[in-house]
Amino acid sequence: MMQTDVKGATCPASTATTAFNGRTRLKSLAISVGTAAATVAVADGSTTLFTFTGTSTGNINMMLPGEGTLCSTSLVVTCSAGVSAVAFYG
Repeated sequence: MMQTDVKGATCPASTATTAFNGRTRLKSLAISVGTAAATVAVADGSTTLFTFTGTSTGNINMMLPGEGTLCSTSLVVTCSAGVSAVAFYG
């Protein structure tokens, strides 16, 4: 079992946030959707790994299976207008 310290990075609306510059694993996202159809995109550097689209307003906790999603170069979270997130990584 892999043990790492988990840290959080606030990712505000309408912004691309480099949550961590270097190799890391995204463990989960706490997403606050204020506008339906708002998106949160997770990237490894400039390569998008996945995008979440809110279908209604509210809070969502997205847990990633296993050891999380590997980002080899950097963890970048881009939130559109109307959504913010906290990325938990380690």
